[in-house]
Amino acid sequence: LNEVIDDSTNCTICLETMAGKGSECGKTFTEIKQMIDGCTNNRIGVCLDTCHIHDGGYDLNDFDSILKDFDEIIGLEYLKVIHLNDSKNICGSHKDRHENIGHGHIGFNNLCKIAHHELLKDIPIILETPYINDKAPYKEEIQMIRNKTFLNIK
Repeated sequence: LNEVIDDSTNCTICLETMAGKGSECGKTFTEIKQMIDGCTNNRIGVCLDTCHIHDGGYDLNDFDSILKDFDEIIGLEYLKVIHLNDSKNICGSHKDRHENIGHGHIGFNNLCKIAHHELLKDIPIILETPYINDKAPYKEEIQMIRNKTFLNIK
């Protein structure tokens, strides 16, 4: 990162939280913080992926505690984007298998709380959910999150 980011870099590079499969780096907030601390330039941010942190062992039933840990370890000022996905796996599986909103082990209510969390109101949210019958379900998933109402779209 130090080789590709310099003072002329006109963007922020976001490190994405990982599920911890294989030899991945970044499955814990401490690992992400170590990477940030190793950078000599301040153009670094974090992308928080809900499936990845769930599969990595963070229990999204208590998202306020997760945000508190993130803030204490990394700092909320580094949080630049969220990938909002459900997970096909149980918490701590270290597999990284995205699922459609409300159809996985994270659950609609937890994902809806994250999407509407007051501390995240200015953070962009990107869906990375699977296609259903060769079609992107993003319009329906966005509507569900906006309306805080689960619809069985599968």
